[in-house]
Amino acid sequence: MNINQIAFYSSLTKFLGATLGENYEIIFHVLETDNYHIAAIENNHVSGRTVNSPITGFALELIKSGTYIDKDFVTDYKTQTVNGTNLKGSTFFIKNEYQELEGMLCINQDTHRYEELSYELLALAGLTSHSLNDYPRPCQNTPEILKIDSVEILEDSIEGMIYAIVSPDLLEQKIILSKELKLEIIKTLEEKGVFQIKGAVARVADIMNISEPSVYRYLKILETKE
Repeated sequence: MNINQIAFYSSLTKFLGATLGENYEIIFHVLETDNYHIAAIENNHVSGRTVNSPITGFALELIKSGTYIDKDFVTDYKTQTVNGTNLKGSTFFIKNEYQELEGMLCINQDTHRYEELSYELLALAGLTSHSLNDYPRPCQNTPEILKIDSVEILEDSIEGMIYAIVSPDLLEQKIILSKELKLEIIKTLEEKGVFQIKGAVARVADIMNISEPSVYRYLKILETKE
């Protein structure tokens, strides 16, 4: 993605943030080789993330699975902040002329105010014993919509993403990991696409209490095995 495209989508991010309002967080991700990063973000109070926050594990799964190949966007999936606030997420895939993925434009809607209002209206009608889920909702038949069961967690740090993939107990600094276990951890993180994130190698090395060259050496071993 060239500098003019980055400027365009950054401007579009600002426009959408101002137009949709404070309940909508807009994030523009740039996907360069070994450098996935947030180029622009608006209304970041919704999740608390910044331009220094990593791409989510859920987004990495979308990339790894090749969802973007036959879809231009996915909508209405469950998203959650690290504080447990439920959001509704949508992602637009930015592709070049060869249909290669170069970026993503994501929108996270904070719907908790509407949910609270819905419960208040139900309470006024004396229906507090019923859940909102008991009531049928309109069915959307748009073919581009991808129904996703898993929940996207909006981690605000690479550490948070790593601990969401590998048990924190396993990464406890006092634990001495065998070479085989280190290799397995590196393999798991690589399969999830963590090393595509800017600064990931340094953070993984620090958390695993090994050197950055060691991380690269393990990645080279995995590449050789493949």
